[in-house]
Amino acid sequence: MPEVVLYHVPPSFYSQIARLVLCELGVSYQLKLAPPGPPTFDSYQPWYLRLNPMGTVPTMVHGDQAVPDSDAIMRYSAEQLSDVSLAPDDSVRREVMEEWISKLRGVSVRELSYGAEKSRSAGARVNKMRLKVLARRREKYPELAEIYTSKIDDIQGFADRAVDPAVTAAHRKQVDQHLAQLNSLLTEQPWITGATYTLADAVWTVAVARFIMLHLDPLSGRPALTDWYARVKERPSFAQADIWETFSISSMARAVATRFRAQLLIAAGAVAALLWWGCCA
Repeated sequence: MPEVVLYHVPPSFYSQIARLVLCELGVSYQLKLAPPGPPTFDSYQPWYLRLNPMGTVPTMVHGDQAVPDSDAIMRYSAEQLSDVSLAPDDSVRREVMEEWISKLRGVSVRELSYGAEKSRSAGARVNKMRLKVLARRREKYPELAEIYTSKIDDIQGFADRAVDPAVTAAHRKQVDQHLAQLNSLLTEQPWITGATYTLADAVWTVAVARFIMLHLDPLSGRPALTDWYARVKERPSFAQADIWETFSISSMARAVATRFRAQLLIAAGAVAALLWWGCCA
């Protein structure tokens, strides 16, 4: 089988989903960093945009096939790369799985993360850096101007929403509603669709971990959800996929030390911003 390469950033929400599903499927893969932030803004480089015009992580490459977006990655991997089933056999439970995957896709984790009080100012600084880099590269690579313009519009729109307290409050209310529903569902069964672990459990594992990181207390007053989360943390994939519940400066430093040693020595002022790249992109 051709090599599987996953371009990612360690704490990136959607990178974690891709890693977790690949681990659950038993797929061997090689990790490569592609930060949408300082010091190199790799995901905005022309070579990367040709793989993934959205300029986001993760992107998976399998042979000559590029698969952008965590949802596409987990479905492609389940269909093409593994005999392990992470979907229910019957159509009713499959609909439940898709419903809960869709619920999470409807949550703007990016805006929620950058709108958190502790990360708001740092996130705003990184977004300003991103916009400058994108504008410069649009001029340098006119053949990709349309893609760069689309990305500039995306970053500007999300950056404006992320600093709006009303938007953040609405996102938190939405999350609370989903978690309450999930807790109720899990009082009746061990996994989201019933007796077996599925893709829905995988994506919501990463979601609950992110909500813990954002100090949203997702498990407080939700005993069934707490028990479920204890079960998913016991699965080998949780450690194998490196799921983040807290932002670890030391872990990030280890991840970037070899790749970006020269750039960090030159651009020491970018180190603080570096700690935020890719957390939600």
